[in-house]
Amino acid sequence: MIRRLTTSAAIICAATTIAISAAVAAPRLFADLSGKWNVNIATPDQARTSLMTLTHKGDSLSGQTESSELGVSPLKGVVKGDSVFFGFAIDMGGQQIVINGAAVMKGEHNMEGLLDVSGMGAFPFNAARQR
Repeated sequence: MIRRLTTSAAIICAATTIAISAAVAAPRLFADLSGKWNVNIATPDQARTSLMTLTHKGDSLSGQTESSELGVSPLKGVVKGDSVFFGFAIDMGGQQIVINGAAVMKGEHNMEGLLDVSGMGAFPFNAARQR
């Protein structure tokens, strides 16, 4: 009888642990991030805006960024749960600047994160999908 109770308790504990782990590890997924996004970047000298066009397939992102000052740059990235990671390069006076972004979705149409600009630091940004 004690052996049965011990075995039953062990099975219940294992099942509970698996259920809790699954709930904690279950990523929050947004169906599709494809579309045009208005991007606001906080830099030390002024706020900057740009447009990001994304195509989302599986966990892959592709697209481009557009800035009136810097032109158009192709973008590649990945989506993991509610986290978005992407990178692109811009030409600034003949010098290639690599920018890596990391963001967290704050709903289906909003994200917030940081842009790491090679050699210049990291800058907070937010983006809102055009509807």
